Amino acid sequence: MNRVLLIGSAHPRRVRRKAEQLLAGAEAGLTILCAADPEIAGYLQTLPGVAVIAFDPARRPAILEELRRQRFDAVHVFWSGEGRHRRLKLAAMRLGAPLILVDAGDGCSFQITWRAVLRFALFRWKHPLPSDHNEYFPPPALMDVPPPAAPAGEAVPPPGERILVVQSAEPPYVLRALSHLRQNPIFADPRYTLFCRNRPEILRQFSGHPLLREIRTHDESRGSWQHLKSLRRERFDAEILFLTGDPSYRKIKCFALMLGARHTLVFNENSDCFYLSWRSWFSLLAHRLKERSSMPVQSHHQLQARAALLAAVKLLLLPFRFVWLLAVWLWLRAAAWRASG
Repeated sequence: MNRVLLIGSAHPRRVRRKAEQLLAGAEAGLTILCAADPEIAGYLQTLPGVAVIAFDPARRPAILEELRRQRFDAVHVFWSGEGRHRRLKLAAMRLGAPLILVDAGDGCSFQITWRAVLRFALFRWKHPLPSDHNEYFPPPALMDVPPPAAPAGEAVPPPGERILVVQSAEPPYVLRALSHLRQNPIFADPRYTLFCRNRPEILRQFSGHPLLREIRTHDESRGSWQHLKSLRRERFDAEILFLTGDPSYRKIKCFALMLGARHTLVFNENSDCFYLSWRSWFSLLAHRLKERSSMPVQSHHQLQARAALLAAVKLLLLPFRFVWLLAVWLWLRAAAWRASG
């Protein structure tokens, strides 16, 4: 009989859904450790055959000691990016269970190892929340909109895709891309939000555009940190970025890569579009370098400056490359030791 502990470090409905899956999988002896909230505990206690323990901060040492004595075979914990329940998440690490499984949302589940934690940290930086987060925490813009009626037993369909258009090129390129999206839809039910420069000549061209549901502005680099936090909280399903070779938009291009959208759709100067990935990024970089190599011969000072910049980049990357090679070497040595022992 497997004795399983479920750490309720997520929304109660997400915890209940996971508990139902464990019970359906013939897991016996399920215990749920949840926040010290009578409403949450009462909601989870309606599950048949489940023991619910409220994690009272005043009794934390005694509760952890009791859970250690029970020697659970597996512990399930949620890392769904909600930024709450930190004490519950840390409690999972202090129980000494032989198997700790993390549920990150979107059906992603993995066993805790140092490599898995590093990969997950990089993934969570790019995608701060799972795609089903809005099922449990609707965005503020939708809180005052009553949900559509659904037949009994059926879930309410999620709202349309929320797309952020980052003006990282001159307005004609953006307008041409919007026209392309209107004639050749890529998204099922998109709601476009434009993030552009706060200039009258720019706003005049986008005002009243039929595809744009909202227009947000910025004053170059002023308030960039506030804009970054606000846009990351929006959790857009996708963002549209323009890489047209225009050097006057370098800051906003770097800014767009930190917004945490689940997908990035890139438009170039020819209105060709592709989803951003490592392969597509390197292909575009090679294309840009090929274009520059066909330009007139550069001056001696420009070549020296480029060589110095390349040397500086290599010098900055050297410590990270060394740490990565050392980690791989240690991992191989540990694997060889386990195989021989």
